[in-house]
Amino acid sequence: MTARRGRGLGRAVKLRMLEYLRAEWPGVREIMTTVADENTPRREVSAALGYRAARSLGRYQVRL
Repeated sequence: MTARRGRGLGRAVKLRMLEYLRAEWPGVREIMTTVADENTPRREVSAALGYRAARSLGRYQVRL
């Protein structure tokens, strides 16, 4: 774990974003965010705020 983890910054940013969204676009009822599967801390923050996993996304690359 790095020194920046666990201080609540990610949660604070997500909460502020949701407050802004509600104020600017009160009719929005659903939003989507992306989080890498291996980013457990961010996934935990998202889950704590009510986000749920909806689908997986695969990314592939090849060296040419």
